[in-house]
Amino acid sequence: MPGLYQLHFPFTMEGLPMNSSQPRRLSVAARVRYGLAEHGPAPLLASAALLAQGALGVAVSYGHAGFGVHLAGACVTTGVVLWAGGQAFLRNMQTAGVRRAALFLVSLTFSQLLLGAGAYMNLFMAGTLEWFTVAHAAMGVATLGASVTLAVLVYRQIRPEDLEMAHGGVVIA
Repeated sequence: MPGLYQLHFPFTMEGLPMNSSQPRRLSVAARVRYGLAEHGPAPLLASAALLAQGALGVAVSYGHAGFGVHLAGACVTTGVVLWAGGQAFLRNMQTAGVRRAALFLVSLTFSQLLLGAGAYMNLFMAGTLEWFTVAHAAMGVATLGASVTLAVLVYRQIRPEDLEMAHGGVVIA
């Protein structure tokens, strides 16, 4: 009767799948739900703040917003990105990919701030430092991409016990 046992009870007594050669899959919604419960909203907020800051930068370049609004947004966005990067780094010390993505995001953010200062200097010496403005815009796109990458890496982390609970298993700690 081993075949009958496998049909009705797909888990062994240890709670591991009997056929572990097939990986279990979770939907994107389940991964985000478990990721939000485990890691909080910081990576998503960092991506949203960087997207809003990019929109403010476009508004400044076309004359629809003032420089002070963009500077205030940069301060808030930097705080949110530092919070998200630090939280992702500290909560995922065992995962090298998340650690690297968090450090990369923070380093790109500081590079973005320095290039923004150079782009601001272009206002005083018009025509000499135009490449700072272009580099600042390009680094903004790269920083947004790094924040989305960090969010994806953080929210795809599922612990084995969460995976078992998602499929109706019982976990005993």
